[in-house]
Amino acid sequence: MSDNGDILDKALTLLKLPLKIMPGWMQAIGAGGVISAMVEGNERFKRRLPELEGKLFLFCPTDTNKSFCMTIRNGEATIILHPEREVDVTMKGEIRVLAGLLLGRVDPDTVFFTRKLEITGDTAAAILLKNILADL
Repeated sequence: MSDNGDILDKALTLLKLPLKIMPGWMQAIGAGGVISAMVEGNERFKRRLPELEGKLFLFCPTDTNKSFCMTIRNGEATIILHPEREVDVTMKGEIRVLAGLLLGRVDPDTVFFTRKLEITGDTAAAILLKNILADL
């Protein structure tokens, strides 16, 4: 893993305790900021977001016992704490795996096949998100 990956791992390890006690709305703001920065920093990713229009993804970091949803509306990723409908895809894993996935720092196939990431729900939407993230 690169130095940047090592720094991310260390930062997430240090943040585990604060994330466990931090209210969900604060985590959602942080996740929203990370995702917004990711989208703005990658034009190819931004162009592909409309392919996921209306899909609702639930991310469950298993080591913080908190979760948040992300949906795509009008080509933009939006974080939702309390969805009003059933989610399309659920992704569970340690926070470093989920963060690495969303930041394009880990290979989606590797974390899935090594069982570091559990995916349930709409398989087509999950594969599409995986392919978009793999382009990061």
